[in-house]
Order: sequence, then structure tokens, then C-alpha cells
Amino acid sequence: MTDVSVPPSLPRIFLRPESIFCSSTPTVVTTVLGSCVSICLWDRVLRVGGINHFLLPQTLQEGSPLRYGESSCDQLVRDMVALGCRVDSLEAKVFGGAAVLFGLTPETSVGTRNVEIALARLQFHRIPVRARRTGGERGLWVQLITDSFDVLVRPVQTQVQPPAIL
Repeated sequence: MTDVSVPPSLPRIFLRPESIFCSSTPTVVTTVLGSCVSICLWDRVLRVGGINHFLLPQTLQEGSPLRYGESSCDQLVRDMVALGCRVDSLEAKVFGGAAVLFGLTPETSVGTRNVEIALARLQFHRIPVRARRTGGERGLWVQLITDSFDVLVRPVQTQVQPPAIL
């Protein structure tokens, strides 16, 4: 792994859950994931990047469509196309989907289902996945540099502990 330095002059954005950010202007985008998933997309020709942050795999109730994996992934692709990107020039990196909630196994966790829907939507759009760090039991801090497609990732240092019985 090579060292990546983040230019201090680049604008910085913190991406909240239920959000998407795409830009043709070089930007550093940071988010923190637990069971949530982020897909980073990049157009290798235009050097344009984007990222989403969704919470649940499928629509279960009313609310923002960006909360749910299927609609968030599809909107991310549409937003990149709106910036002039071609789907056949896009590449993806996928992050998150940890089993951070007490009492769930990785097989039954929301995080696992989030990763599955992200990969399924990318396959539907025929967007290759160039890298991924998914699953596990710890959240991730993720930082995308939109014009280079460099993604810095590190585990979140704190974990949710099961409640103590007193």
C-alpha cells in the first residue's frame, strides 16, 4: 500500500448518512460507517468522483430514498452521469457493512445485506469493483479524494459494547 497525502488546499466535505456527493471539482469527502455502506464511484476518463452513504438494504417504510441501498446506488450512478460521466467508464470501491449491532451474526446482519445490495446494483449497472473493505465487526472511517480515486480507510477505534446487566 502506498502512502497518500491529502492536499490541504482541497475543499472538505463530511458525508452524513442518507447522502450522496459527486463533484467534478477535486474534493476530500469523509464519512464514518458501521453497518452502513458507501460506494465510491470514479470516472477514469473524466477523473470525476462520487460517494453515497446508505443505512438499509431495501425500502421498509417511508423516508428518504437515499436511506436505502437500491435507490441510493441507482441515484449515485444517475448523479455521476449528470456530471457527464459514462457508465462504461465508471469504477467502484465498496466499504462498510460491519456487524456492529449486538446479537446479530455476520450472516444475519444489516451490514451483510447492505453489502449484498451494493454489489448487486453495481453488477446490474456493469460497474467493476476495484477494491472493497466490507464486513467485520468494527466500523470504518473512510476518506475519498474525488479526482484521484484514492480512498483512505481505517477502523473506528471504539466499539459498541453490549449493555451490562446489573
